Amino acid sequence: MREDKKILIVDDNDDIITTYRVVLDRMGYQVVVARNGSEVLAMIEEEKPDLVLLDVLLPGLSGSEVCRKIKETSETDVPVVAITASVSAATREKMAEVGADDFLLKPIDVSVLNRVVKKFLGV
Repeated sequence: MREDKKILIVDDNDDIITTYRVVLDRMGYQVVVARNGSEVLAMIEEEKPDLVLLDVLLPGLSGSEVCRKIKETSETDVPVVAITASVSAATREKMAEVGADDFLLKPIDVSVLNRVVKKFLGV
């Protein structure tokens, strides 16, 4: 059931957070938010999300550093979808190297977001 699935959104832009929250709420998922890289690991341990949507450009710790830390700790190892406005191969390669499981491009296409979320949550 979707209500049982929790998604952690990691972004520092309130408009983007609101958009994701509205879309994911309508899809029936629980949504929690971290606004910077420093909050993420504690949020994962506390909230136990099933999926992380991670902005690549964050204040403080970068998205790639956050992803690496998530993936190197078994207690926090959950699927991570990197979100970026950059279509550069270098950005994608860097995020893949640190363990990102997939990518979404900004601005978000709701149908693509839905497909990617279903892929990882199996609902």
